[in-house]
Amino acid sequence: MKIAHWTLFNGSGMYHMAETLARAEAMAGLDSWLVNCQDPAGYGPILDADIQVIHTHLPDDVRLQLTRPLKLVWVAHGTPEYVFQKSVEAGLNQGYGASDSWQLVQHWMQVADALVTFWPRQQAIWQSFCDKRTVVECIPQGIDTGFWTPGESRGKYLGAPSLFTAENCDYSKWPLDLFFAWPWVCQAIPTAHLHTVYLPQDQARWWYPLLNRNGSGFKTISAAYYLDPAALRNAFRSTDYFIGLVRYGTENLLCRQANASGAKTISYRGNALADFWITEGDQRGMAQELTAILKGEVEPRAKQAVPDIGETVKALQHIYARIL
Repeated sequence: MKIAHWTLFNGSGMYHMAETLARAEAMAGLDSWLVNCQDPAGYGPILDADIQVIHTHLPDDVRLQLTRPLKLVWVAHGTPEYVFQKSVEAGLNQGYGASDSWQLVQHWMQVADALVTFWPRQQAIWQSFCDKRTVVECIPQGIDTGFWTPGESRGKYLGAPSLFTAENCDYSKWPLDLFFAWPWVCQAIPTAHLHTVYLPQDQARWWYPLLNRNGSGFKTISAAYYLDPAALRNAFRSTDYFIGLVRYGTENLLCRQANASGAKTISYRGNALADFWITEGDQRGMAQELTAILKGEVEPRAKQAVPDIGETVKALQHIYARIL
C-alpha cells in the first residue's frame, strides 16, 4: 500500500507529526511518502498512491494528475478556534482572494473518505458540523517513544527550580500570559529561572520590551533559536519543569515529547497528559497556582501515558483498509 502524507515543511508540530507518521508507516511495511504541498517538483513519485493523507493541503492540480482513484484521509491538526481565527484574519488583512482555511476545512469534511483528529474535544466540535452519516474518528497521537525517553542530562539549567518552555509563538500557545505572571512568581521564589526558546526574531520588538519592562527578563533566559530533536530532549531532561500553556488545555506534540522524556509538565486545565494544571485566565491567579507547584505544595496528577507512534499507525491502517 502506498501512502502520501501532504504537509507544509514549516517545522511545526503538524509537520513533525506527519514526518514521524510517514517514517513509522515505512517501518511497518507501507510505502509511505512525506510530500511538501508547496513543492511541485516532488509530486511525481506519489501520483499513484493508494491513499492521500492531508495534514495541510492537497493542491487542486494534483487531483487531476492522479493515476489511481482519489482516496482522501483528512487529519484535523489545528483546533476549530485556531482555524476560524486564522481565516478571519486573512480575510480582513489580506482582502479578496486571501487563503480561507475555514472554507477549506469544510471542503475536506465534505469530500474526504475519512476524517481524523487526535483530540476528543476537537472531535466533538468537528462532529457537530457533519452530516448524519459522517464520522470524525479520534485516534491516538503517538510519538517515537524509542527516541523521546528519560536519560542523562548534559548539564542542569540555571534555576532552583528551572522552568522551560519552547512553544511556537502563535497566539494559541505563545508565552504572553506566562511572561505577565512570571515576575510575581519570582517575588515568591527568588531563585527560580525561566528558560524560553523559539521567540522569533521578527517578534523581538514586542517580546523583549515586555520582558524588560515588567521585570521578567531578569529571571528569564530567552533565545530565538529552534532546538533540534536531540537538543530539545536534553532541555526536557535538564530542567525541573516544562510548561506549555496551550489554550483549552490541548495536549500538543511538544507536551507529549516532554512527558515521554521524563519532564514534569505544567499546562492549562484539561490536558490529560500534564502532571500539574493551572487555570487559564487572570494572570495573578496563574502566578499563585504556579508558585504553589514550583514550591512543591501541589501533588502531581495521575496523568495518562503517552502513546507510541505505532498505535497511531495501527489505527490509520484500519482506516486505510476500510476506505480502499
